[in-house]
Amino acid sequence: MVISIFWMINAIIYAPEIFHWQWYVAVDEQITKYYNLFDAPLILLTFYYVFEKKTFLFMILSFVVFETIVIMITGFNMTSNDIIIGIGSLLCLGLNLWGINKYFRQINHTASEKSYMFIFAGFIFYYGLCVDLIYIFKFFHFSPAQKQYEALINYIAMILSTGLISYGFYTYDRPEYSKT
Repeated sequence: MVISIFWMINAIIYAPEIFHWQWYVAVDEQITKYYNLFDAPLILLTFYYVFEKKTFLFMILSFVVFETIVIMITGFNMTSNDIIIGIGSLLCLGLNLWGINKYFRQINHTASEKSYMFIFAGFIFYYGLCVDLIYIFKFFHFSPAQKQYEALINYIAMILSTGLISYGFYTYDRPEYSKT
């Protein structure tokens, strides 16, 4: 359910941008800043539900405190947004790599564990490209036209990540698969 909420929020945020709705231009930056506050905590919540370890609840609380401190120091602007999404993306990337490593160390895998592997792989792909986009395109201004390419790469990453995660759910989390 948390993963569905995560992708639904992504769709709501990016749909106006994809279809070039004019009303969205004025509020794009504000929506992005608020969304990025919830991005990493939602992934941490997913890890809590998957592994049922209180460590992830502590990480959520710690990350929210981190976000609060960054906003208090820099203000609620795109500078704080870059710091929050950069650290959050690296944290989520590392946790997803840990999740896949944990999966591969087991000999026998349940259907749910196989599904989790696709979820982790999808998020690794998404956050790997997200970190690249933020820190390569944002800080090394290659050309004025880079925004279009940045958006294209972001959309492709979302589609491929959603495809991987959907494949995992469809293939391994169906009731008929669990019965056999």
